[in-house]
Amino acid sequence: MTEPKLRTTGLTRRYGTGLTVFQDLSLDVADKEFVAIIGPSGCGKSTFLRILNGLDKPDSGTIEIDGRPVIGPGAGRAMVFQGFDLFPWRTAQENVAFGLEMQGVPKRERLEIAAHYIEMVGLTGFARSYPHQLSGGMQQRVGIARALAVRPDILLMDEPFGALDLQSRDLMQDELLRIWQDDRKTVLFVTHSIEEAIYLADRIIVMSPRPARIQRDIAVPFGRPRNEDIKTSAAFLEIRREIWSLLKHGAAMTETRELSS
Repeated sequence: MTEPKLRTTGLTRRYGTGLTVFQDLSLDVADKEFVAIIGPSGCGKSTFLRILNGLDKPDSGTIEIDGRPVIGPGAGRAMVFQGFDLFPWRTAQENVAFGLEMQGVPKRERLEIAAHYIEMVGLTGFARSYPHQLSGGMQQRVGIARALAVRPDILLMDEPFGALDLQSRDLMQDELLRIWQDDRKTVLFVTHSIEEAIYLADRIIVMSPRPARIQRDIAVPFGRPRNEDIKTSAAFLEIRREIWSLLKHGAAMTETRELSS
């Protein structure tokens, strides 16, 4: 049996107040698999990604990548945030090159690599533009290019399209599928959108309310490449109904606990 690219075993995270955010999260992710994580607000989805990226630490449990324990940040992982987090004084190309600069890559080489990824995300002609000259969708493309430029094995995406309008979001979903098809990475993608999770992912992890656990692990039955036609298929609508039912049930349980406490 092939070892997973990423394995978490018994991950638990508590806040200083004693509040348990999530508990006993155990998850295997295969190499080049696209996994979406969905769940109610406050269930620790973003915290989970931060721990995987080495920006936070669990209270207990382990993380392994390629069978080796993870104890902090590493070059094999990169993160894309909901906020674009671009440096306003740097051009698009210079923003994309930032991670390479931190790795000590010589200037000429890092700008050449950045130019390649600028082209990959469809921003040819905008390399010298500053963030304020770019739309929200274009800024997020820069953020994706910056993450890809350091050539990670694992891409962690924390609601990357959450700040975009609906039309831009739909366009960026298709763009991400194209990029991922061209430059396969293992992806963990946090979203609040059920439709987005189904459209993009190979598997969907549905989290319960806090203290969160994995409530359901759903295999997405659609092949690749994908197009919008699947969004009206019976299988798509059935998965959407299943996930919505799980989330709604979890919200009802939370409300009941709060009213009784």
